[in-house]
Amino acid sequence: MNQNDTKQSPWGGWLLHAVIGTGVTAVLAWLGAPPVAVLVAVLAMGIAHEIGDGDFLRVNGGPWNGVLDVLAFLPAAIVLVVIRV
Repeated sequence: MNQNDTKQSPWGGWLLHAVIGTGVTAVLAWLGAPPVAVLVAVLAMGIAHEIGDGDFLRVNGGPWNGVLDVLAFLPAAIVLVVIRV
């Protein structure tokens, strides 16, 4: 499902990306994964998701649309690394 509509505000999508990134971070931290491994896993998930959405393609506003969306997944994982390392 690719809903790249430039008329809508990106905040809702970025918020959803941050919530998903927080959930994945929480599960991996609960399972005892090292903080840097959590960061790499969330980053890889974000990149894979955006490749699937096509957000790195110029026709969909890429590459910056994809880069910003990938960064939206990372806040919780970055906080985990800062706190634990």
